[in-house]
Amino acid sequence: MKNSTRARANEEAAPLTVGALMTPQPFTIGRKERLVTAHRLMNDHRVRHLPVLEHGELIGVVTQRDLYFLETIRGVDIEDDTVEDAMTTDTYAVAPDAPDAPIAAVAKHMARHRYGCAVVLERGKVAGIFTVTDALRLVATLTSPPRARRPAARRTAAPAA
Repeated sequence: MKNSTRARANEEAAPLTVGALMTPQPFTIGRKERLVTAHRLMNDHRVRHLPVLEHGELIGVVTQRDLYFLETIRGVDIEDDTVEDAMTTDTYAVAPDAPDAPIAAVAKHMARHRYGCAVVLERGKVAGIFTVTDALRLVATLTSPPRARRPAARRTAAPAA
């Protein structure tokens, strides 16, 4: 493809948005919940990031890595200690134009700051989450060869009786 053709194709294609690629309505947790509850949510729903809410507002994120790290500290009890002991308040929240934010800008910011996720806000409320796993799915999709069309199954005539 010529450079001018490629440039035109890129201009005509709608930019990918975080809203198109995020996991909508992610599981969330309250800051006063016990660590064991966070573990259960993550394991039951196969997720590694939980936005932490207080009165419906985002106040942080707790990750599977946060939980594993905290549990290596002597005296930590997952039955008694709370999410606020493990969460990070340095949360990347995409707003106010989310979920229409271009995925390129979100991914660059995540890579620059080494964030594992971006919480997508809409009107101040959690609307979705975009994770490194979502980004890798996109990379896999964009770099995979197109699927080959399967040949139609041949029908054979029934033998004459």
